[in-house]
Amino acid sequence: MTDTCCWLWLAYVLGPGAAHCRRLLDVYGSAREVVDAVGREDLSGLLTAGQCERLSTDPAVFAPLEGRCVSMGVQILTMADGDYPSRLKDIEDAPPVLFCTGDVAALNAEHTVGMIGSRRPSAYGVEAAAGIGKELAEAGVCLVSGLADGLDSEAHKAAVNAGAPTIGVLGTPIDQTYPASNRRLRAQMEETGAVISEFFPGEAAQRSNFLLRNRLIAALSDALCVVEAREKSGTMNTVGHAERYGRAVWAVPGGIFSEVCAGTNRLLAEGRARMATGGGALLEALGLSAQSAPPAAPQKAVPLTEAAKVMLGHLTQTPRPVEALSAETGFDTGTALGALLELEVAGRAVACAGGQFRRK
Repeated sequence: MTDTCCWLWLAYVLGPGAAHCRRLLDVYGSAREVVDAVGREDLSGLLTAGQCERLSTDPAVFAPLEGRCVSMGVQILTMADGDYPSRLKDIEDAPPVLFCTGDVAALNAEHTVGMIGSRRPSAYGVEAAAGIGKELAEAGVCLVSGLADGLDSEAHKAAVNAGAPTIGVLGTPIDQTYPASNRRLRAQMEETGAVISEFFPGEAAQRSNFLLRNRLIAALSDALCVVEAREKSGTMNTVGHAERYGRAVWAVPGGIFSEVCAGTNRLLAEGRARMATGGGALLEALGLSAQSAPPAAPQKAVPLTEAAKVMLGHLTQTPRPVEALSAETGFDTGTALGALLELEVAGRAVACAGGQFRRK
């Protein structure tokens, strides 16, 4: 039985969200020591009833999972590994195991900023995320987000376009990409950055897991930048975790009549966030500046797929809805969205409000 099996067993015992992980390891030190304690010590004072029920599972049953991860090109990072994110090790609900694709070096980048916001942003939000993200990425900051639609994607795109590392934290198992239209973006992120998940490969995605992963976005970030958010949203859930972990929160001010800006404006009004009108102040707080930033890596020419080339021929300077572009090209909606995302990442198209796109 390998140490990795012991850590996988511990992740299974603790379950999604890894409640009480830090408390348990403060007592026993490692997953193998917890395994050795089962049957001879009473762990009920450290775990929930549900967690205690899972203690009887044999750690050896997780051996095949190690092999599957190798075949899939997925790295298993345990809390005992040097590549495991140091920013996570001290939080009370750290996952014992992370599944990772891409470059694990990004997980311990010197400076990290979480950039999050609405999945249905306004044109203003898209422009703000792209602009601030570009400033931060070009200054050597690793951007952290959730690889979701909307402003999460804009943060990752800003990093990719700057040739900078970025971290995507999935709310699904590592062998799934949600939404599927972000598969190409994910592949580009993995060239210089990393995608991680605490959920076992092969498991079904659960809606509640997206809220659980928000704590990891917050914990991995030296500071959190909220671009647009409704008052009740997953974005505000991430803010709550950032406050719990003592991370600085920044927010982009928005229109007073915009529901999608109500959450960010409230954060500013209550003094829970500092105002972000650009990347400069945030960089200064991190001890960086745009002037002293290392030069961004030269961008590679991104070859376009045939679908993207066809789509590009139908884009104009006037924003047009996906439905119209799909009808003109003869693509189904999924193919059309994939081609448009590819053009965005390549710097050839711009996403506008209302799900519309124009040529850049």
